[in-house]
Amino acid sequence: MTNLRSIARFSEATPARRGEREGLTLRFHPATARLGVGHIDEWVDLGPDASLAAVAGLGRVLRVLRAARIAVEGAPEQLVGDVPRVASLLARAAGTEVRLVLRRRSMLRFHAWTEDGRQTIDDVAEVQEHDDAYLVLRRGGRFPLRFAREAVIRRQTECDRWLEIVDIERRE
Repeated sequence: MTNLRSIARFSEATPARRGEREGLTLRFHPATARLGVGHIDEWVDLGPDASLAAVAGLGRVLRVLRAARIAVEGAPEQLVGDVPRVASLLARAAGTEVRLVLRRRSMLRFHAWTEDGRQTIDDVAEVQEHDDAYLVLRRGGRFPLRFAREAVIRRQTECDRWLEIVDIERRE
C-alpha cells in the first residue's frame, strides 16, 4: 500500500479524552480536494504518563510546532500530561502549512440481529456466507464467529474509511 502526500493547513487543537488517556484532536485542512475530504482529524495521546503512545503523540505535536517555528521553553518531555499548555502552543500554530504523509485505512464491522438482540463485531477481515451460517473471520488471529442463518433476523456489514496521518513534515 502506497502512502499519499498532501499539503494541508493546521487549523486547531481540541482537548479530548479516550478512556483514561488525555490528548488533543488535531485538525488539518488539505489544500486540494483530491483526497475527497474537507478535513483530517488526528487524535494524539498526551498522557497522563510518559507511555509510548504519549511520546508518539508528543512527537506529532512537536512536528507541528516546528513547522510553525514555535519554540518550546524547557524540556519537550515536560509537555506530556500538560494538555492545556500544549493546546495554547498549538493555538499559536493555527494556519501553518505542513506536508502530511497519509495512509488510507478501513475497518469492517458486522452487525447481526437475533432474538437475543443485536451483536456487533469489529475488526472483521471477511464475512463468509454458507448454506447454514454466516462465518465472521476477524483480524489479528482471533477465532472466527459463527451465526446460524435461522437465528439471524437481519444482518448488516459496514465499512468505516479514514485517512491516517503517518508523518507530519515541515513544508519547505
